[in-house]
Amino acid sequence: MHKRSSYWKVVITLISIMILLNLIAFSKDFCDFYTDRIYPVINMIIGTLTSWIPFAMGEIIMYIGALMLIALPVAAGLLLFLRKRKRYRNFAVKYMKTVLMTGVVFLLLYTTNWFIPFRCHIVKVSDNTRTEYTAEEVTILRRNIVNHLNELAYQVPRNEEGHLIYDYTQEDIFMAMRDAGDRFPRLKGHYSYAKPAMCSDFLDWMGIGGYNYIYTMEPTYNRYCDPLYLPVLIAHELSHHKGYYRENEAEFLSAIALAECDNPVLKYSAYREMYYYIDADYMDAVYSSLFPQNYQITEEDLAKLAEVLRKEPQLSKQVLADFQYAYEEGVASYEENANKFLEENFKGISEEVAETGWEIQGEVLKENSYDGITLLLLQYYFEQ
Repeated sequence: MHKRSSYWKVVITLISIMILLNLIAFSKDFCDFYTDRIYPVINMIIGTLTSWIPFAMGEIIMYIGALMLIALPVAAGLLLFLRKRKRYRNFAVKYMKTVLMTGVVFLLLYTTNWFIPFRCHIVKVSDNTRTEYTAEEVTILRRNIVNHLNELAYQVPRNEEGHLIYDYTQEDIFMAMRDAGDRFPRLKGHYSYAKPAMCSDFLDWMGIGGYNYIYTMEPTYNRYCDPLYLPVLIAHELSHHKGYYRENEAEFLSAIALAECDNPVLKYSAYREMYYYIDADYMDAVYSSLFPQNYQITEEDLAKLAEVLRKEPQLSKQVLADFQYAYEEGVASYEENANKFLEENFKGISEEVAETGWEIQGEVLKENSYDGITLLLLQYYFEQ
């Protein structure tokens, strides 16, 4: 009786703490204080314990948890037929209690390690709080990014064939992130190494570059990502790792941290990431400035648009060649290492699940999704 009582006391206590924390977390000021003061301690303790493991322990735990959940209805169903057998009845009850306790602990960890930091105020990138920018300002930012990329193409190390040498380590990324911590203090302190995901095949089919295991504080990355994207991807996952769990925050901080470091490869990766976002918004801004909404453009209008675009600097042939070769390296890595059996049986369903997942994420994050990096970049670079 005493054991049963202790078990339920622990379960009720943990659930009560979780509910209380979730209620308090509706205060953004509390979430800011928690993420600044308490979360870094949890991050350092758990991250230090798991960092020595060469693989993502969180991924193994995820698989075990999935198997436990799959087995749960089986164990419950068999109990209907085997309830008169004491040994099985005791096993089934203990198993269900184990699953319940495990679920409660994981929900509590998600509360302390994800939900509360996620509820913080959006990162303040500068004193500039404007939310609307002119086509000219968007053009200026794009121009600067293109010029940086064209210059960096001649600064990055290359091999005899002229291809990029990816001369950096994760310690270099940590250093860049910590340096950015002078402006964004949460980026200071402990960092755990990002590990290649064992489930990279599934991540690739779902269009996911990386993932953080909240309960073990382990950032991971898709090992099939192209090598020029990998530095900024790791920095992105490390931004989440440090408590910036909105996608626009992580995109912005990873790009800024690497763009302002001394390593030309990291800078090249960061400016490429910025370019993909700002170039799309630049095209929209120019189009909107020239033509009214729902206007049916003519061939003369297209010529006018082309003339405007030609006046701005474009990516050099070397930059375009680097981007293309990096993409081909990523594709080659997938073709050489992907599990063909899994591809044939699970790629389709993974893509369908991902499509729904991305839609839900977009609805939840809204302006804080990936595309929100453009506004943060404009606020940051036009702070004066």
